[in-house]
Amino acid sequence: MRLYFDLRDEQYTLPDVSGVEVSDMAEAWRVASEMVRKLRQEDPSAAQDWLGWTLSAVDPAGAVVFTVNLAAVL
Repeated sequence: MRLYFDLRDEQYTLPDVSGVEVSDMAEAWRVASEMVRKLRQEDPSAAQDWLGWTLSAVDPAGAVVFTVNLAAVL
């Protein structure tokens, strides 16, 4: 299944236009975790500004499959 991993807050959505093909939900969670890890590596100081931001896994129909609160995983 293809999932899109969008970054969101109350005002903005930064859509994932490519998506990632995953075989199951366990792989989807691994992909999300890796994305959060990469975000931290790219700009560790930006993690302070993650309050209110989420990473949402979205299916091709636009339904949110799961959401990760970025501030909660600091």
